[in-house]
Amino acid sequence: MLGQFCVYIYVIIEFQKKKHSRDGSLSVNKLYIKEVNEYPGGKPGPWKQIWRNKVPTKVKCFSWLVVRRACSTHEKLKSRGFKIASWCSLCNETEETNNHLFLHCKVTTQLWNLFLGLTHTEWIMPEHTADLLSCWISRGGRKSKKKWWSIIPSCIWWCIWKERNSRCYDNKANSIEKVKWNCLTTFYFWCKEEGIEDIAQILDFIGTL
Repeated sequence: MLGQFCVYIYVIIEFQKKKHSRDGSLSVNKLYIKEVNEYPGGKPGPWKQIWRNKVPTKVKCFSWLVVRRACSTHEKLKSRGFKIASWCSLCNETEETNNHLFLHCKVTTQLWNLFLGLTHTEWIMPEHTADLLSCWISRGGRKSKKKWWSIIPSCIWWCIWKERNSRCYDNKANSIEKVKWNCLTTFYFWCKEEGIEDIAQILDFIGTL
């Protein structure tokens, strides 16, 4: 319900920005198809995967924002007219953009490599978060593995966002080992909450930390 509400609010905001279509009309349905159901390039967005994911509702909403590149990153704030000096609070090496923070930052990359290493999966990181989510589920292997495989992107994004906010607003920075631990334990907790039992590989790894 909360996810649908967020989509509705997004549609209303975008609706107010748009002019009518060539036939002189503009409906919420047309706007949804154009602005929400598709992402840049005109391809269908991976939205069903987000809302069906076995994660808390607030994390589903957050993942939707990540894929839409609508999180309040420095990139998004600058696009709204804010004058800020942009930097990535995790690596301090480049500007903070949606794709950098959630995919390509060297801190975030270590989380991706952590899970990919656990599953012995070879992966080439795409440019955009929507592209990653669109092809992620197809690499999940057997059906039982797909139950927890689909949780990984949302878990990484959620933990990275919390760490980013902690550094930006509380001036508290965890070590990379602590960030990894937080991500793994969050992942394991979500799996247990949803009754996903086929995560022995993750549990064994946590036990070695």
